Amino acid sequence: MAQDFLNYAEYGPPGALPVFVFHGTPGSRFEQPLDLSLCEQLNCRLIVVERAGYGVSDFDGQRKLLDFPAQVARLADKLGIHRFSILGFSGGGPYALVCGAFIAERIARIALVGSFAPFTLPGVLDHMAPGNRALFELAAADYRAVEEQLAQLVDGADGLLQLFDASVSTPDQALLCDAKIRTVYRANLAEALRQGMAGMAYDMGLLGQPWGFEPSDVRVEVDLWHGEKDLNVPSDMGRKLTQLIPHCRSNFIADAGHWLIFSHYQKILGSLVQAGGHQN
Repeated sequence: MAQDFLNYAEYGPPGALPVFVFHGTPGSRFEQPLDLSLCEQLNCRLIVVERAGYGVSDFDGQRKLLDFPAQVARLADKLGIHRFSILGFSGGGPYALVCGAFIAERIARIALVGSFAPFTLPGVLDHMAPGNRALFELAAADYRAVEEQLAQLVDGADGLLQLFDASVSTPDQALLCDAKIRTVYRANLAEALRQGMAGMAYDMGLLGQPWGFEPSDVRVEVDLWHGEKDLNVPSDMGRKLTQLIPHCRSNFIADAGHWLIFSHYQKILGSLVQAGGHQN
């Protein structure tokens, strides 16, 4: 049975426009903008939701992607929020989409940033790095095998960052070499891996399995942002989502990679808040 409570962290004025943020794979409630003054500037209240197995959220080996909308709705009720927008980054994108399919009446708008598409769609894996593809496919069949592999391959947050350094595109290398970005992102990864690799491996398995819904089921307006030089989540995935989501406005950034959220956070969040036009 999926746990009812989702851990989270808040950034920005309590009375501002609420945006639920779904972190990457891996990630934690510490996945925040570099410049938190953006929240004040844009009148935005970010609620970064931490999935099971990451940070201080208990691991749940039974959870499904389809459990997530009800959990988010309960958290919103607890916080006294009726209507909100969502930002889903990377592995958080599918969690944003499932909410757009099942609790659309609560959501003003969704922003997808470097989001995964269903692995079952034709052609979306053609340009994924073979090693990444193999890990996701293995996780879908046996997440514990991937947990063991990651534990042997990666020594905490620093090891994961070194792995990224060696495997990402030039724009991403430049971002991850920035001292401020690296410090903030390392803290996020360290918290994400607090319990070990099980949360990440299980999350990868959920993304690699059939999702239980289709992107065409999403009943919310979506802004999609994707870097053309994304080696982690190929832009083919973004293009497929653009075709399938009924109300999708796409932004493909020619000189950006996977971590464009660091360089484009103000634009992404500003567009989301401006278009949302919602109230608590």
